[in-house]
Amino acid sequence: MKIAIPSYNRPECLTIKSLEKHGIDLDNIYLFVANEEQEELYRKNLDNKIKIIIGIKGLCNIRNFITNYFDEGEILICMDDDIKDFVILEKPLLQVLNDSISYLEKSPYQLIGFPPTSNPFYIKKKGYTDGIFFCIGVLWMVKNDKSIIVDNILEDVERTFLSVDKYGGVIRCHDIMYKTRFCAKNGLEKERKELGYEKYYQDFVKLQYKYSQYCISKIKITQAFICPFDYPNPHFGIKKNASPIIKLPKIDPRIFEPLLNMLEKISLKRCKAYIDGEKNNGNYRKNFPQHESIVYGYIINRPAIMKKWGKEKMDLSRFTKKKPLIWDELKRIGDIFVPFPYSSCYICHNTVAGKHLDNSNVGMSCIVSIGNYEGCNLVIGNKKYDAHYQPIIFDGSKIEHWNTDDLVGNKYSLIYYNLFK
Repeated sequence: MKIAIPSYNRPECLTIKSLEKHGIDLDNIYLFVANEEQEELYRKNLDNKIKIIIGIKGLCNIRNFITNYFDEGEILICMDDDIKDFVILEKPLLQVLNDSISYLEKSPYQLIGFPPTSNPFYIKKKGYTDGIFFCIGVLWMVKNDKSIIVDNILEDVERTFLSVDKYGGVIRCHDIMYKTRFCAKNGLEKERKELGYEKYYQDFVKLQYKYSQYCISKIKITQAFICPFDYPNPHFGIKKNASPIIKLPKIDPRIFEPLLNMLEKISLKRCKAYIDGEKNNGNYRKNFPQHESIVYGYIINRPAIMKKWGKEKMDLSRFTKKKPLIWDELKRIGDIFVPFPYSSCYICHNTVAGKHLDNSNVGMSCIVSIGNYEGCNLVIGNKKYDAHYQPIIFDGSKIEHWNTDDLVGNKYSLIYYNLFK
């Protein structure tokens, strides 16, 4: 049995005390620390039986270091350093761990997770279940695979996706639970607070986009979640996603306050209503009513403009050149929640769009609506979505979309898209 525990600035290491309490031999424990200074700190506080290995600082880094430290195919029991106690249901902890090792050795799957709760009321099953489950980083067991390397703040979510993607599923053991000081002071988990909300949301979006064949449910990303010192373990759900539309968690409105202040001080371009059969000299969008809009970033110039002014087919819009600080702000916030390369951002103000396709766009678009308003939901392929501070990703060049005609208040919609093939 090999138990791997990464730890930082927690020389008391609650997990080791809990393991000892339940009769686990300390010879089985491999403690991974960041540097020689940390090794010295832990050595003063821990039994000499415990093997202390100098690894590298950072949660993702140390997880990858542990993966590379052990041999391919070795069964590892991985734990955080802040487990206060284990909740015993029927079998002793040692028996559950040994049974899980035996089960994993015979299984085609690579990863075992445990229930992310300490309340036995929620445990309705016994033994093992195979399928798609979120394997939370506090306690998990793995058949070591050196090809599964994580690079995300949500390292346990990424590891789950990688394992499901490669092996077809994971395992949930229902025979043991744990109590933990989730995201307590010091420790590796404090990275979430240090890196901040924007980086956390950005990494979440990257995962959801990269593994769009699955979707993460039951999650609300808030400032409190990033550093929830008084917050219980979050409950994640992972399920197959057959939809081509990705709905992301709501984003903190404060992210958009500088942009809103900028937009309220400028005039957007007035576009005429589209009337079938009438000529509007290009100053309209098909199936759009009269509205205000503006494009920042790159645009496609019409042939007549290219010929008359000698412009390139692709060029920065005149609004971008005139107000570059707005484009800079659009890129700052876009980089938080748009997981694909984008060339442009279309902004429309209080617009109730009719059915249309974004024919010039290449690949996915990401839309989010901001401001103090109600109604005017986004409809994509006859399904209604609320994009109010909730980014929605879909291919607007292939799926017809429009708005419901019930807007009340002041609304700006931001559509990020790419024009370059």
